[in-house]
Amino acid sequence: MKILIVGAGPVGCYTAQLLKSMGYHPALIEEHLILGQPIHCSGIVSSDLLTLVESYLSDDAVISRINGFSINTPWEEEFFIKKDGVAVILDRERFDFYLGRGLEINLGERVSTINEHKDCYVVQTEQGKKYEADILIGADGVDSIVRRYLLQNYYQDKSSNEDPLDYYFGLQYQIRLSRSIPRLTKDVIQLYIPEEVPFFLWMILQNEHMLRIGIISEQGKKILQDFIKAQEITGEVIHKVSGRIPVGLIPTHYKNVALVGDAASQVKPLTGGGLSYGLQSAQILADCIGKGQLEQYDRRWKKKFASEIKFGLQARKIYEHLDEDQKRELFGLFRRNANFIEKMVDYDHHSQLFREVYRRPQMLQDVGKLFRFYLEDLVRRFSE
Repeated sequence: MKILIVGAGPVGCYTAQLLKSMGYHPALIEEHLILGQPIHCSGIVSSDLLTLVESYLSDDAVISRINGFSINTPWEEEFFIKKDGVAVILDRERFDFYLGRGLEINLGERVSTINEHKDCYVVQTEQGKKYEADILIGADGVDSIVRRYLLQNYYQDKSSNEDPLDYYFGLQYQIRLSRSIPRLTKDVIQLYIPEEVPFFLWMILQNEHMLRIGIISEQGKKILQDFIKAQEITGEVIHKVSGRIPVGLIPTHYKNVALVGDAASQVKPLTGGGLSYGLQSAQILADCIGKGQLEQYDRRWKKKFASEIKFGLQARKIYEHLDEDQKRELFGLFRRNANFIEKMVDYDHHSQLFREVYRRPQMLQDVGKLFRFYLEDLVRRFSE
């Protein structure tokens, strides 16, 4: 069986490694010339997620381990959520490189056309090469060519060409500091909640002289520049990571074509992170292929993650409609119940905390009636 994976990012490579371990010989096409470049991710992942792929990695793929978060808002004093080993900071270039070791990867090949021919798919690249596949997997990111092909065929009876997904825009700077910032430590992620955007700004110290700082916002560049100036951070921006983040649920299987990772919009709506759902969905995809049950892939990964994605989308929508007083109440509630959050918070499953809050009516009494209605409605919809 010929299996072709378009996209050799971490999710595409992990899918290929799993299939290779089952005795298949998947080939990958990657449009970029160097594996792991350019980087399209902040590099923050849960420690639980790292255990999925650690057998493929070397120690130098992990820069540091995170033991908590500092929450900074315009409405409340700074407070901390402590959680030993909750996350890790990756060296994404090395992470991607290690996941790709031993695989058949065709670099510098960008897909131009996909056609179904008899019992296989014929993939033509802009570089003039042609590939045949019995199973075609799209792991080619936010602007997935395979997704466009799949959706066009899936919706072939509809005349609409409208993109079914929404998009966020993320931006992160890596700054070589000209002077250290004593208040920062490597094991704590600094989170800042700007008034003007519905997402958060993050700041992570890689080492004494290297800082990562980023945000999800259409106005991200200006917000970051203003924040850097206000915080009196001095140094040289040596690397930028930017790009769109797809959010929403779409069909991810049609005939013998499947999508995984950002191509499948397997993204956490509350943070924009995609590695967790993407890598876990790669396990499901490989298992379905190994069992000859590719048609079950879409149902199986959505059974595991669709409710979390829906929850995140609804929570994001509610947060965007809160006024300043309601946000003050919300983060006041978080600060007063930091100890409870430390016990219940899950880096990859955000609804768990809200379900626990719903089971404790006394916590809901601390917020206004309108917000309580939102929260109860939110949890009721996704706690069944």
